Amino acid sequence: MPKMIVTDIHERLVVCYMMATRQLTKLSDTFFHIIRLHTRKPHNSANHFNGYRAYAQTEIADIITQLKKMCAVLNLSFSETCELADKRDKEKEAEFKKKYPNDAWV
Repeated sequence: MPKMIVTDIHERLVVCYMMATRQLTKLSDTFFHIIRLHTRKPHNSANHFNGYRAYAQTEIADIITQLKKMCAVLNLSFSETCELADKRDKEKEAEFKKKYPNDAWV
């Protein structure tokens, strides 16, 4: 089987993608802890929640960094990509509301 990662751009894309998925995994762990907070004794649960929130913010920031790097590797504008994301979200919301008029868009 021939090597798949043979160029610098391939290497950079793979590294950015792997780092982003690593951060997503850490973020999902944080959400797991937030969701499970109600199963703990109430002692310091507000402090735990605030700590998990702060940690989630760092993971989200790291994911955004990797997405910016992916855009740079692909020579795409990050700000235009964010604008496209907003536009696509609105389009998907409209489609969803048409299909499920009584459900809330999340």
